[in-house]
Amino acid sequence: MAGFCFSGPQARYHLLPEIDDGTLCRQVSPLPGPVSSFYLLPELHSPGFVASFDMIDADKEEFQIVKTMNALKSNHDSFKDAKDYVSYRDRYFGSSISYFLFAADSDAELANTSWGEGKNEKTLKSQIQFNGKNEGTKQQIFYRWVRKAYKLKFGGGFNVPETIRKGKSEQLIKKLNEVRESARVKKIHDENFSAGGFDARPQRYNEKYLLGTLSEHATGMAIDIDDSQNPQFTLEQWDFIETFVGKHIIRSGRWGSEEAATGLWKDFKEINDLFVKKIKDETKNILEARAKAAREAEQDDQEHLPAPKPTGPLLPWLPPLQEILGKHFSALAKWATDGFFHLPLELVLELHAHGFNWGATFGTNVDLMHFELPTK
Repeated sequence: MAGFCFSGPQARYHLLPEIDDGTLCRQVSPLPGPVSSFYLLPELHSPGFVASFDMIDADKEEFQIVKTMNALKSNHDSFKDAKDYVSYRDRYFGSSISYFLFAADSDAELANTSWGEGKNEKTLKSQIQFNGKNEGTKQQIFYRWVRKAYKLKFGGGFNVPETIRKGKSEQLIKKLNEVRESARVKKIHDENFSAGGFDARPQRYNEKYLLGTLSEHATGMAIDIDDSQNPQFTLEQWDFIETFVGKHIIRSGRWGSEEAATGLWKDFKEINDLFVKKIKDETKNILEARAKAAREAEQDDQEHLPAPKPTGPLLPWLPPLQEILGKHFSALAKWATDGFFHLPLELVLELHAHGFNWGATFGTNVDLMHFELPTK
């Protein structure tokens, strides 16, 4: 059996399957030793199939790295443990052997691809997430998943590095320029709006990567408009906001016409304004209630009487905003003062007119910043 060495945690694998000599067989033979115990035949990769194998150190080490990447399964579930991760990985890549062979090609492509010379040189590594000084192995694993997603979507011969080099697609650039020109001519909104574009990555959910998916940003067909003021919410976060303000809106099926898009924009604007107002009102109420309770306690202490029990959910050890937002505090607190929706109606309608779809209508999350062109 010929041998080679993977970089990173896979370095302890020295496996290169060969075609059996002296026969007409042109299939890879099962490998001897511990590898054969987790070699999974493609036909076993059906929904509900759970791999059964002995864990090896490289798999465990890879899973420990994946845990630091804020990664989930494509259905938003967390990985229970290393076996759960490897089972999911091997179903996606075909088998453990297929994964390791694909990993070797991916790692080599990542390490050796560059464009330009001298000061103008740009490397593939610099264009991929996790490109910090001590994140080499993490970046390798991340690129394997992204590269495989590209290949599954566009075919095995698809040139992933060239797509990453180009960034935004020509179609996206053309449409975006049309929107900016329309804004300049009509003078109805700022033509220099922020529009982040290409990013070779999986889809994200609640700021976590969904391994086994490919973001439209990775195809060069999507933009994020003013992402610092227009966030993406999970469905759970959005349900909390709607319940908090007492207003529910239907998001799906409201992008087919200018009238429908206008109505949807107005609904988001109303919920945004209600959210800011209610945060302000409830904060005021909490502070006033705490001040009243403190005065009564001080008065009772002076009169040597037991202090009355406070009424209502008073939690004096918590900041008011944390008490109001509860478990959603970390995700929503930043939007409490100025709100979370700052897209001009005129800009939204221009994007609609030029064929963009709005992430606010998606069923998997509420992505207010995201606009994308349809892909085949």
